[in-house]
Amino acid sequence: MKPQKNQSKSMKIDTVLNINVAEEIDVQVNGQEESLTLYEVARWASLMKGLDYIDEKAAQLKIDLTKDKTWLKPLALQKYIDEETPSVIANIKNLKDTQS
Repeated sequence: MKPQKNQSKSMKIDTVLNINVAEEIDVQVNGQEESLTLYEVARWASLMKGLDYIDEKAAQLKIDLTKDKTWLKPLALQKYIDEETPSVIANIKNLKDTQS
């Protein structure tokens, strides 16, 4: 059976994972408690994970990121965040549920 052309575009993370991504999560930001949605927390976590990966690879290749700006690839980082977000949502939800 062939998937329909627009099938993947209509799928949303909360539907596929069966997780409420609008659920509020309290996080500490600069010593203050902030309330973000599960989706927002996952996006921020994915961004930080992507930047950590870039930093790790640059260290392996002995690239000074403060001097060399050729590593700046916003579209690649955006794609990484988009691909990583569903798994981060599931991980955060599992951590939150096990701590409750």
